[in-house]
Amino acid sequence: MINNNLVSLSCLFVLLLSGCTSLPDTVAIPQSMQESLTSDFEEMVQAQQHCLCCIDAEATVSFSSIWQKGSLSGYLQAMSPSYLKFVGINPFGQPLAIFVTDGESFRYVAVPEAKEYDGLVQGTTYAKYAPEGFLPEHGFYWLVGRLYPGEFSIMAVSRDMENLGYWFEISYGNGTRSLVLYNESEKVLLRHIVVNDEGEKIFNVLYDQYNDADCPLPGKVTVTSLAHNSTMELRLSGWLTDVSLSENDFIYNTPPSFERVNVQ
Repeated sequence: MINNNLVSLSCLFVLLLSGCTSLPDTVAIPQSMQESLTSDFEEMVQAQQHCLCCIDAEATVSFSSIWQKGSLSGYLQAMSPSYLKFVGINPFGQPLAIFVTDGESFRYVAVPEAKEYDGLVQGTTYAKYAPEGFLPEHGFYWLVGRLYPGEFSIMAVSRDMENLGYWFEISYGNGTRSLVLYNESEKVLLRHIVVNDEGEKIFNVLYDQYNDADCPLPGKVTVTSLAHNSTMELRLSGWLTDVSLSENDFIYNTPPSFERVNVQ
């Protein structure tokens, strides 16, 4: 059986938490304002396409639910479109857990147990934690608060009832639609909600504490689930500048003495 650390790390990389809570309250705005905001929003999305493809930072993952809670600190590397690697360490800087995915397969190494678990993101184990609406092939973009590449249609624009920004309802034509909260002064996304055909919220991510880089990165990523009374929080800091990563940086060779377990 996969241990609790794998479950917690899976929470980080598939952002598993989902819930059917109410959608945000909005206020209608004039058509002229919608057009101006849409132009501004599209310029932001276009500019993001030229941002760096990679991040390398210190990271702390905290997870709390009615079943368990805990946190793990370490280092996170990520590269577009779907490469992620987290190395969790103990207070002495020694690796405790390693999670790597390329958007197609994943590998988790429980160092103290000398075990490696691997499988496909389309498999039963991974899918058990990934909600409808999450696309692992675009995992990098969910992590850094950006829209993933591709053609989308803007279906509606409205103001947040609490004046937190402007909500854009968009569709990639993949069977779901997204509501994204846009801060027009900072040119960043504050929240991303995926809604299914029944109008239920199935995926909910909040972004906060952006850094001052030319392409701002969120220092805090929070996923909440009212249905499961769960919260996952990722805090990032100490970003390295001018990061250059390749596929080789997301390969981890487990020591031959470790037991390998393939999960379906």
